[in-house]
Amino acid sequence: MVKTLSDRFRVGVLGLMTFCVCGFVAAQDEVPEFYGTASTNYHYLSAEEFQTTADHNYSHTIDGFWTSGAISVVLQNMAPLRLPSGALVDGYTVLYDDSHAAANLFLELNRYWVSALGTAGTTQIGPTFTSSGDPGITSTWVNLTDFTISYFNTGTLSTQSYAFTVTLPGDQSVRFRGVIVHWKRQISPEPAVATFADVPVGAFGFRHIEALVASGITAGCGGGNFCPNNTLTRAQMAVFLAKALGLHWAP
Repeated sequence: MVKTLSDRFRVGVLGLMTFCVCGFVAAQDEVPEFYGTASTNYHYLSAEEFQTTADHNYSHTIDGFWTSGAISVVLQNMAPLRLPSGALVDGYTVLYDDSHAAANLFLELNRYWVSALGTAGTTQIGPTFTSSGDPGITSTWVNLTDFTISYFNTGTLSTQSYAFTVTLPGDQSVRFRGVIVHWKRQISPEPAVATFADVPVGAFGFRHIEALVASGITAGCGGGNFCPNNTLTRAQMAVFLAKALGLHWAP
């Protein structure tokens, strides 16, 4: 079969997109490993990672997924959000294609919790995103006013998880492509009581030193002190780094 120039162009573009997407997905772990508190990290959830919660027919291509049937028929799909505990989420970018003037898609982020007493519930985080009009292929930013990922609530003794839910109308001209979550690492809040006698509450580095203690990275220099002004040996540095990064033997 002889391919035309446009055919070759389509194949080339598709191959490039497949390479880029596969490489991007392969580089991600279920829990992304980024360090530092200054830079924003980006966690991508593609449309393929969303699983249907109802028995409806739907289609998926490189352009996203949609459900078939009447506009009144809706399809809900869910995908878990897995970020490190303590991650500070700024918001997310919704990627979609809405070419229908009347039909819209909806996306929301929820917290699901179960307490030690067996009670359970759902709490929505931020607003519900709604596409409107027919902008075509586009993206929209949703601000969440900074919330912190926490998988255990000590106040209510409940475990928590997070998931996105997208709701689609029964029309292929409204397609969901994915969502990009913007997040940063942060240092845990300082405790009300100091661990070390020589690093009292309010002292320089108090919050950071207490974070090292809470993480099991340091136990101080003995006698209930941290010795904040002492020099650090290469051996002590190795202990700090190995514990902080969780270094281990290769499998």
